[in-house]
Amino acid sequence: MLDRVAAAHGQTCYEVPVGFKWISAKMAETDAVIGGESSGGLTVRGHIPGKDGVYAGSLLVEAVAASGKSLSELYADIIERYGELVMVEAAYGFTVERRSQLASLIFEDHNLPDFTVLGHKTEKVIWEDGCKVYFTDGGWTTIRFSGTEPLLRVFCEMPTRNQAQTVADAIATYYELS
Repeated sequence: MLDRVAAAHGQTCYEVPVGFKWISAKMAETDAVIGGESSGGLTVRGHIPGKDGVYAGSLLVEAVAASGKSLSELYADIIERYGELVMVEAAYGFTVERRSQLASLIFEDHNLPDFTVLGHKTEKVIWEDGCKVYFTDGGWTTIRFSGTEPLLRVFCEMPTRNQAQTVADAIATYYELS
């Protein structure tokens, strides 16, 4: 979704590894207008070079006040303008031994499920920060270890919730996660 919004405004959306140090560095490098992460951390050019969830919340309140619309109406406007994408996420715990097995299977052997059986053709795979698979229909999925907890995280953004959940479930089944 962020790629669509950025393109509509003549901007480039950059992806970096998880962590605000990477976001801040890319913002400084490219003179980006805004940077953020899914946890709610956000900053804008001219503000502090670190995440600020309170500031993000304040900007959201300002958008509601300035527009005179409810938050759900603002979201509906975004969907109408850029289309809908739905994200699902899951987190799976593991033992130390299982972590080693998963790391080898996924991140060393690059052994991924066959997403074509679900009707999704792979456009590209990036291995910079875990694994991110981009699909030709505009969706994507990410598989990565948490940097703060003993969890394997799976995120998936697709045109519908059913598609996103189906891809996430296929990953869980393929790697026998529970």
